[in-house]
Amino acid sequence: MIRQKQSYLKKKPQETEFYGREILEAIQLTNKFPTPKKVLIDILEEMIQEQLDLIDKEELNHYIHAKKYVQTLTEEEVKNVCVEVKDLYEDVLKEFEIKL
Repeated sequence: MIRQKQSYLKKKPQETEFYGREILEAIQLTNKFPTPKKVLIDILEEMIQEQLDLIDKEELNHYIHAKKYVQTLTEEEVKNVCVEVKDLYEDVLKEFEIKL
């Protein structure tokens, strides 16, 4: 358990920051905060399918990798990522009066 947590802590900040926008979009679509892991994965998959022909391949890959990243996390880690993403984008959420 400690090894798993240490591994998560080493990769979490970098990947959470990199895929934060995609994860935040998925959280907003669920209307649940923190968003359960399965719900977050399902929404990310829906977003990928809906945007297949609408966005370029590089941007689509961000959503695909965000989903893969979430799949590697435990339920508790997903809750932590939800909070971290909210904190990361706090200024944007306030500016546009978005509530999670």
